[in-house]
Amino acid sequence: MKAVFTPTLLATSVATGLLFSSVLTAAPWVDASDIYLRTDIQALADAGVITVPVNTYPLMWSGIGGDLAKVEPELLSASLVQAFARVNFYYQNAVDNHANARIKVTAASDPARFRHYGSDYREKGEVLGSYEYLGSRIAYKTTVAETYDPQDSEEFRLDESYFAIIFGNWIATLGSVEQWWGPGFDSALHRSNNARSMPSLTLSRNNASAFETPWLSWIGPWTFKTGFSLMEADRAVPKTAEWDMRLSARPIKQLEIGLSWSTLFCGEGQDCNFDSWWDSVTSSSVCIDGASNCAPDQRRDAGRRSQSIDMRYADTLGNIPVGLYLERSCENGSDCGSLWGIDTHFGTTAKQFKFFIEYSDTYIKCDGDSANCFYEDPVYLSGSRYYGRALGSTYDSDAQVFVVGLVGQLTNSRGFTSLLRYAQLNKDGSNVATTWAPQPPKEDLLMLELSYRMPLWKGMWSLGGTVSKSEFEVEDSDTNATLFSSFEYRF
Repeated sequence: MKAVFTPTLLATSVATGLLFSSVLTAAPWVDASDIYLRTDIQALADAGVITVPVNTYPLMWSGIGGDLAKVEPELLSASLVQAFARVNFYYQNAVDNHANARIKVTAASDPARFRHYGSDYREKGEVLGSYEYLGSRIAYKTTVAETYDPQDSEEFRLDESYFAIIFGNWIATLGSVEQWWGPGFDSALHRSNNARSMPSLTLSRNNASAFETPWLSWIGPWTFKTGFSLMEADRAVPKTAEWDMRLSARPIKQLEIGLSWSTLFCGEGQDCNFDSWWDSVTSSSVCIDGASNCAPDQRRDAGRRSQSIDMRYADTLGNIPVGLYLERSCENGSDCGSLWGIDTHFGTTAKQFKFFIEYSDTYIKCDGDSANCFYEDPVYLSGSRYYGRALGSTYDSDAQVFVVGLVGQLTNSRGFTSLLRYAQLNKDGSNVATTWAPQPPKEDLLMLELSYRMPLWKGMWSLGGTVSKSEFEVEDSDTNATLFSSFEYRF
């Protein structure tokens, strides 16, 4: 067996290196931009090849690299050999290629309405340039982008720029880095790439190795991240701050558990000191008008808290790998949204596929009465959003969405993503009484989204689009089609 697989792996590694020369990277982590790389990482994690938690992005390379070094490729199936070769190439490239630059140009007939993990574009047009560096103790990335007709009117952007310091087993990062928390591939309830990344100061565990003490070793490999973020000025409470935390662990090989928590506090017109921060953390009751004393019906919980738990269990059923996952996200201790899914992966030496079915529900009736509460807040009227887009679900609040997805990786670095969505948006047909929150109509939507990528001119070219049909309660039905294309070159 070894005589067969070892040459195959060597050939695959060489071919992978040649084909992926256009997607070099130099960062201490896997970012949330590549759905194909995440598919490979998840397949290896499901098989027990990668033992660290893999549902928090950015995902640190350190723990993954340690797991890859222990792999005996001759014991892997043909499709897993390919996944291992690709992930190992990315890892080796990240640690060996200390600096690189890239240019990316994107054009679309319309801005992206919904964004899944690794979405190709956001606005109708964008020209982006970046330079990144990874050293033994520091890492940084400078990204400059100019957009055409952006949805938030911010044409010039520095998103995905950061400066990071590595000390011991921790990484401190200042900048705006895209995040994705949870096992979902189409959406996530607590943190996703739906909104642009916020400027933040974060602290993250670098290597997810388990505790050595017998008292805590049962937790298994674990990750931890916490940080403060600052929101935009053009919102109901300008420059609102957010503090968040996330802990994930794999107590057994088949199970990964994640716990997430965040709170809004501070902002113009609000108390912004240690006491106000502590009140938001401890869920203390404060007067709505900011007074020191008031009647009970004029009080509210300080801040705006969100708590989430997500789990993924992976095993085999008749030699078929199967993953089951869920996310439960609650606000201020109640009013909980949910997401669940099932997936599998299969393939041959030449082709590998991931198939998933996912359902998300943010149609929550506050206190069992009315909807229009998820991601909302009576004081922070812009809610848990950044530049008008929810930090979590790409479908925002009051939505029930069913998605079937297929991700394929073919030879010569070619790949495709296909998503079929059925969504009931703004299901009750009403909205909150403030212009700071989105005001969508009631809509039943059926959408097919397709994208395809391939190497071209020593770069990576992507082409895709959507076809959708919408039915409204008070408007005529509407059929739409969009088209996008992007080209990325790294050197």
